[in-house]
Amino acid sequence: MFRRRAKQSETPVETTDDTGPDQTAGDPATGESAATAESSDATAKPERPNGPWDVTELDGSRPSHSAPRLDLGGLRIRPAAGMQVQLQVDQSTGKATSVLLVADNAALQLMAIAAGKTKPLWPTTRRAVQADADRKRGTTQEGDGPWGPVLRLSIPATTSDGKTGVQPSVVLGIDGPRWMLRATMLGRAAVDQEQMNTMMAIVQDTVVVRGDEPMAPGELIKLTPPARPESATDVPPPTTETA
Repeated sequence: MFRRRAKQSETPVETTDDTGPDQTAGDPATGESAATAESSDATAKPERPNGPWDVTELDGSRPSHSAPRLDLGGLRIRPAAGMQVQLQVDQSTGKATSVLLVADNAALQLMAIAAGKTKPLWPTTRRAVQADADRKRGTTQEGDGPWGPVLRLSIPATTSDGKTGVQPSVVLGIDGPRWMLRATMLGRAAVDQEQMNTMMAIVQDTVVVRGDEPMAPGELIKLTPPARPESATDVPPPTTETA
């Protein structure tokens, strides 16, 4: 589903999530300075010819536009049959921050995040994810996915039986009009290509409802439980899970 790039440094670094622009020397092969590369990275918009969609783009030009979806407020999703859907709630605020779709030891977490009108969020978010993995003494590997750079992470973790293991995940971000959709594949979805393809199809078919109200870049777009699924035979009502 994505092509691997050169492996990133695995040396832990001390940094913060609001990592600033990269101060390295740039690319000697192209003569591009670090400042030029950063500017290009910050303004590039990944193409979304087949989704995920902004709600304003559902103009009926494609059959998938009118497909029934589970309405979660800021996100409208179409889970595969048999998937469990969980709204993850921040215990300190009581607000739903993300949705988790689970099936066959594979999981997909989706978060809708507000962005500015011009500057995409994924470049800076990607650096923050890499920095967080470094702090946890994990490894990151960057590849090329359907919407641009994708991160494959391996983070040290303790298993349920107390043994030391590694938690794999694949993280991608898609920038849309004044929003970013962040998708994280976990469990078998991070290591099994068939499961990953299933989750990627769900990401592609997702609709983001940003709304017109002012929101700061990086602010989570509100998710809400639906009154009922649009397709009751295929999609179970979501449960809530407090983080």
